[in-house]
Amino acid sequence: ERVYLIRRGAVRLSRVHESGEEITVALLRENSLFGVLSLLTGHRSDRFYHAIAFTRVEMITAPANSVLRAIEEDASVGLLLLQGLSSRILQTETMIETLTHRDMSSRLVSFLMVLCRDLGVASEKGITIDLRLS
Repeated sequence: ERVYLIRRGAVRLSRVHESGEEITVALLRENSLFGVLSLLTGHRSDRFYHAIAFTRVEMITAPANSVLRAIEEDASVGLLLLQGLSSRILQTETMIETLTHRDMSSRLVSFLMVLCRDLGVASEKGITIDLRLS
């Protein structure tokens, strides 16, 4: 029912699988969107997600119907939304490539490389991924 834009920080989106296990579906960073499924389907989704902040987070939120009106009034708003969704699709494809057809150590290295690129903070000592992951 609402659309969220992360202005600062990092958020993990997860879902609870039928088995009761919590599954991470996305690691989001600044300028990432979530909560847009209802915009695309036209009705409330039956897919429920948990959003957990990894860091201090600053977000902008708006009702889905307000976002739809903004898209109807200004095509550039729709283009921004499309760019955000395209970014999420690319992130998902990268994660799928990272997690398939490799042994465990190769998947771990690839996953850490993705985290460095997307969420890492460079310093003189290297890149820090300041997240609590299991």
